[in-house]
This record gives sequence, structure tokens and C-alpha cells, in this order.
Amino acid sequence: MQESKRFRITKRRLLPLILIAIAVALIFVMALLKPVPPESTAKEKAWPVQTVTLDAQSRSPQLRLLGRIETPYQSTLSASVTANVEALPRLEGQTVERDDVLIELDDTEVKLLVAQREADVAELESQLKQEQNQIASDKRLLAREKELVAIAQSGLDRENKLQASKLSSQSRTDQASQSLQAAEISMVNRELAVANHDSRRQSLQAKLARAEALLEQSRLDLERTEIRAPFAGVIVSIQVSPGERVRPGEVLATLYSTRDLEVRAQIPMQQAGFVAQSLNKSEPVTAQAKLGQTTLNLTLNRLSGQVNAGAGGIDGLFRFEGEAPAAALNRTLDLTLNLPSQPGLFAVPVSALYDEHTLYRVTDGRLESVEVQLAGDRFEKGRQQLLVRSDALKTGDPILTTQLPNAISGLKVERMGSADSTEQAQ
Repeated sequence: MQESKRFRITKRRLLPLILIAIAVALIFVMALLKPVPPESTAKEKAWPVQTVTLDAQSRSPQLRLLGRIETPYQSTLSASVTANVEALPRLEGQTVERDDVLIELDDTEVKLLVAQREADVAELESQLKQEQNQIASDKRLLAREKELVAIAQSGLDRENKLQASKLSSQSRTDQASQSLQAAEISMVNRELAVANHDSRRQSLQAKLARAEALLEQSRLDLERTEIRAPFAGVIVSIQVSPGERVRPGEVLATLYSTRDLEVRAQIPMQQAGFVAQSLNKSEPVTAQAKLGQTTLNLTLNRLSGQVNAGAGGIDGLFRFEGEAPAAALNRTLDLTLNLPSQPGLFAVPVSALYDEHTLYRVTDGRLESVEVQLAGDRFEKGRQQLLVRSDALKTGDPILTTQLPNAISGLKVERMGSADSTEQAQ
């Protein structure tokens, strides 16, 4: 009984071990019978990219500038006379031609002044004519008075001879002497009148000239009761109303010329030197601007004579080629300035540049980094391109245009197309 009991106990202990051994054996057999996959070598991935083919040319870098329309011909018109405002034929914002009447002033008071000045001139002209008649008369009378002096002198000589012969009295001699002196006094007065003729005539002529100048001034004031446009342009403001009384110097209206518009834009100091050299050589510096759907062509006319405090450049003043557009004063425009052309520049998309100075050339399916110098930007068909130069590049080189986060020399790539063909398709 005891042996049978020990056998059962031993059997219970060995059974789990046997089951474990069988399971291990089955696992081992299955592992041996598992099919072995064929060994494969890792294949290097080729990144799909686009490229652009380089073409070295003389190209003009461009700058995007913000300009403002202005004009050197902007006038503030003021009153020249004291008068009441009578009418406003033109109002703010209207376009006018040269000599169009903007404001009419009451001319009643000025007409009265003109009449007074005309009377002054007429009076002096009459006095001058009288003086001319007087000198003619004085000259004829002077000749007669000289004859009277000669007659009186002969009479005195005769009385003196008679008195010496005891044939005449002293009283007769005295009367003859008095007659001679009276004739001489009259002659001297007449000579003085003749001698003073030139000074009297010059005095009257001076007064007449003054009166004529005042008359001309009053007539000019009469014309200025109509405030006229000094040039063709647009009225900026009218600062008076009918019924107001204005005085000389009071501002009435402001307008600017639409035929002399120009655009002021600040050119960065880095490029200002090149621009100034082109102007000194009489080489045209051009720009384009968009006004609505219209492209405007401009030419740099001159550079400002000063650099404003705190500014990063100098102002350039551009003139429109052809007729100036109908644009409001102080309107802002986006300008594209064409800088002087530089030889041997490559144009690449913005996406081709890495780290501001690196391009990747595709050589035998792998990337090769090339250091480049950035010469500027260019904007064509609404797209920005970078202009670069490098002695390591040549016409025909394919340049990576796809932005890869892991771009590095030696990276394998596969060219899927050209950026040139993509732009043409668009």
C-alpha cells in the first residue's frame, strides 16, 4: 500500500515536468521547421526633386520700394486785395485748366480805385503839357525882354550924354536907369523860368510815372479779383465761401499740377551709390509701378539733396514716362527699381537658396553644395527670383529647387522635373 502511495505521489510530480519537456520539444521542432526568409540588402532611397538649369547673363537686380506721388508744383493762392467773395465757379477735387477762374471777388471797390488812378494820371499829363507850352512862351518872351533891356540901355546911354552936355536933367537920367533895371530884372526872371524848365518837367514826369505805376497796380488788382489757376491741375481745397471778406495775404485755395507728378521713394544706402553713379554717367535708371491694372514706367530724375535723420537711405524722385496718370496726390505705389546691369549672374528661384549663401548642384544623381554670392532680387511674371554669382557654377548646371530638410552634399536624389518647365506650364 505504501509503495502504491509513493508511486502515485511521484507520478503527480513528474507529470508537469513531462508536459513542460514535451512543450519545449514542440517549440524547438517548430523553430527548426520555420521557413527562413531570403536575405535582402538595404537599398538607398533617392529623394524626388525638381531642378532649374542655370543660364549666365547680364541681369539687372531689382528692388521693391514703396513710393508716394507728389509734385513740385503745388500752389497756395492768396488774396491780393480787400474784397468780398462773390462766387466759387470751381470746388475742391475738380480738375481745372490753366487760367480757369477758381474764385470771383467783388470788384466794385477796385474799379473805383482804378478810376481815381486814371484821373491822377490825366491831371499830371495835363500839367506836363502846360509846362511844355509855358517853356515855349517863356523862350519867346525872353527874346523880347532882351530887346527891352537893350532899348533901356540905349535910353540910359542917351540920357547920360545929354546930361553931360547940360541938355537933360538928373531926374530923366534916373528914370532911364530905373527902366533899365526893371527890364533887366524881368529878363533875369524869365531866364530863371527857362532854366528851371527841365527840373519842373522832370518832376512832373516823375509824378506821372508814379501815378501810372499806381494805375497799373490798381488794374492788376482788378484782374486779381478773379483768382485763376496758374497751371492745369486739381483743386486740393477752397478755404472761403461767398460773402466772406478777404484781405491781402489771406489764403483762398490750394491746387497742384497733374502734369508734373513724380514719385518719391527711399533707395537703401547699399544701392544708392550704384544709382548715383548711373545718374552721373547719364545712364537711365528705370522703375515700374502698378496702378490698378495698368503698369506704369518711370525714370529716376534725381536724388534728394539730403538724407533725413534716422533714414536708412536717400530719397529718389521718379518721373512718369509719357503722360502722368490720373492719380491723387500722396497716393502710395509699389515700385520695382531696376538697378544697373551686372554680367555673369544666374537667376534661381527663392527655394533654391540654403543658408543664404548655398546652392546644391545635382551631379550624377547626388547633391553637391556650392557657395554663392547673392547679388539681389528680380521679379518676373509676379515671381521673385534670386540673382547669384559663383565661379564654381556655369551655364547648364542643374540646381536643386526643392527645399529638402535633410539636404547635404552626397544625398542621392532623382530629378522629377524642371522648375523652368513648371513655370512655362503655369
